[in-house]
Amino acid sequence: MRIMMYIGKYEDYALAKLIVSRLLSSNGVEVVAARDLEVKNLSIPKWDGSQGIDIAMVIGGDGTVLRFIHEIGNSTDTPILHIGTGRVNYLSDVSARELPQVLDRIIKGEYVVEERITLKAIAAGFECMALNEVLVKGVDPGHLISVTIVEDGGEEMIRARMDGVIIATPTGSTAYALAAGGPVIDNRLAVKLIVPLAPFSRALVPIVHPYEVPIKVLTSEVAHILCDGIVTQRGAEIRIVPNDRRVRFIRTRQYRMYDRLFRRLFIP
Repeated sequence: MRIMMYIGKYEDYALAKLIVSRLLSSNGVEVVAARDLEVKNLSIPKWDGSQGIDIAMVIGGDGTVLRFIHEIGNSTDTPILHIGTGRVNYLSDVSARELPQVLDRIIKGEYVVEERITLKAIAAGFECMALNEVLVKGVDPGHLISVTIVEDGGEEMIRARMDGVIIATPTGSTAYALAAGGPVIDNRLAVKLIVPLAPFSRALVPIVHPYEVPIKVLTSEVAHILCDGIVTQRGAEIRIVPNDRRVRFIRTRQYRMYDRLFRRLFIP
């Protein structure tokens, strides 16, 4: 078994060193680094891209998982064990204190893999994947832009002035889209969520839209396009389509979405 390490914060390297030591003491387990940072701090060889990876251990918060997905090539093909050390840890399977009991099960392969749908944003000379959301937002933060959203096939869904629009997956419905007034979508549903961002008209409401139906976002001027708040580009015409790539998470227990919502999102 080959395991990749990806660490989000310097403070988490002490935990990572303990994990690496435990993994290397197991027969048949090889540990490699995702980046030079892990090579330097954990004294393990760097992944050269030619080797298959069985598990990626990502230590940090939910933002660390997003950075890993966007930074590391082929990361969406590798099951991710998210060890949550952040504030919310909505995507995580285990916390740091639970890890000793879970590591042996991971090494023995006693886990299941859960897949999450993603979106693809396509603009002129540019495309990116989003696990959480695609954000289309005006370049000038003090200036509204006109946004038109149409389905493939021509039906117009929205035409209004606003700061921008969020197109989120069910996973992303608990992130920026929720903060912008959108509903929470059960991650077992194959839909996407369209949330106008600070629309001029209060009559404009979020829309739950079929995942498999592509949409086109047209703006009156060039806008920022952000995938998961990490990949940034500019454009005035963006297609949002289903993505055939899934992000895969390791689960050593049942993922209880609503329990996480109440414990981690709605409690200060």
